[in-house]
Amino acid sequence: MQGRRNFLKLSAGAAVGSLAATLPSTVQANTCHEINWDETFDVIIIGSGFAGLSAAINLKRSGIKSVLVLEKMMQFGGNSAINGGWFAVPKNPIQLSQGILDDSPEELVNDQVTAGRGMASKEHLQAIANHALDSYHLCVDSGVKFREGFNMLVGGHNKARAIRTVDGTGGEITRNLYQVAKNEGGDLRLQQYVEDFVMDGNRIIGLKVRSGFRYPNLSTGEITHIKTNKVVIATGGFAMNKQLCNLLDPSIDPTMDCTNAKGATGEVTLTAMSHGAMPVHMNMIQTGHWGSPDEGGFGWSNALLSITFHEGMIASVLDGNRFMNERLDRKYCSDRILAQRNPDNTPAYPIAFFNYNDYPNDDRVVRALRDEMAWKVDSIEELAAKFDVDASALKASITLHNKHVENREDPLFGRLMDTAKHLTPPFVVSRIWPKVHYCMGGLKTDVDGRVIGSKNLAPLPNLYAIGEATGGVHGVNRLSSCACLEGLAGGFIVSKTINTDMEV
Repeated sequence: MQGRRNFLKLSAGAAVGSLAATLPSTVQANTCHEINWDETFDVIIIGSGFAGLSAAINLKRSGIKSVLVLEKMMQFGGNSAINGGWFAVPKNPIQLSQGILDDSPEELVNDQVTAGRGMASKEHLQAIANHALDSYHLCVDSGVKFREGFNMLVGGHNKARAIRTVDGTGGEITRNLYQVAKNEGGDLRLQQYVEDFVMDGNRIIGLKVRSGFRYPNLSTGEITHIKTNKVVIATGGFAMNKQLCNLLDPSIDPTMDCTNAKGATGEVTLTAMSHGAMPVHMNMIQTGHWGSPDEGGFGWSNALLSITFHEGMIASVLDGNRFMNERLDRKYCSDRILAQRNPDNTPAYPIAFFNYNDYPNDDRVVRALRDEMAWKVDSIEELAAKFDVDASALKASITLHNKHVENREDPLFGRLMDTAKHLTPPFVVSRIWPKVHYCMGGLKTDVDGRVIGSKNLAPLPNLYAIGEATGGVHGVNRLSSCACLEGLAGGFIVSKTINTDMEV
């Protein structure tokens, strides 16, 4: 190896200059520099959400001596920490106690494949679903608390299998897993911006890191070079990178907000692409149909509308009628909500409502009313007047809904009516409008988490990806309550793969 001696390629291909950067520059990709390593670790994980923390714990428990977790923001958890805490687990103990005995990982995968509209990877989904109970037990053993007796049927699933954290956030999971990862010897660091990969040919051998980075200023922090045997990309998606999202999908509605944490901008995914990683389904960007135009970001609407979708109804302000099946998946619902437009094409925000007297002291209602992203109305007439809807049409729609409740059948849209309630004022009402929520696209991996290279369609040595940073798993549409599962299960999968690869 006389030709390369101790000189290794350090590409300037990272997405630098702005966190809103789109495709990384490769102008200096062939420039070589001598690397003076500051530290060495067996495995480096980039990202500290469900996927990154699960990977850290599983790698340490598998016997890997040194594991480093890098988080670019000033707090751990990323999007996972503000996630709604829903977790799809076939055969979870609460489900079994409810008498639902015929669920299975295969049943979940069938639902996901249907939701993916023919574009999902059944093989990847099955590998993830097979670790659902492992992931659940990892959470429980780490101190995560789930709501007692709570197991719900959510949009697109054929069985009730979604449990939820006690506080309704993914932070209940990330806080506890962070502590376990730390206690078991993981090195977890904040404000670590990965500026580029250090490559030896097509093999990643280290990272160029801006340590002490202060988001979003890319001139902050000190440059360090960290050598490693393996790198796991667990950075999540790029939904907050509006420039990139619009390049990939110009049809994204400019009226939509985004649910994601500020750091979900995808630089590491772009850096991997600049070094030959294959992207897949990058233009498949999901919206959450439970967004509210009356609050920013993720907000309370997701929690509030979990009541509406099951018990109440959604009506158009244009004619007072229902226009969709409130219980179906995100893509179906988002598409129909976004079609609600005024003559000048501005949003005609639909109204979603349920019975106030069923939830007067519920924290979801209290918070929503306090923050004025929902309102209490005492009559149908008040509801119609507040949102400028034809009162007689709205009253007729509510009467028809109540008839469907009595008959337990919805002949208009085929909605499951098992949880729907007879609607009687006063109501809790909110406006709804989808928000950019999840990226189905990302890095192509094999079923074991190895990142595939675009040049020879084979794994890139030493590089792995799990969670939302990957693409081609869900197809066109990801089902609700599967983000926790995908991230946590990915940690089990990649840990096994890395140990196998280290033995070769």
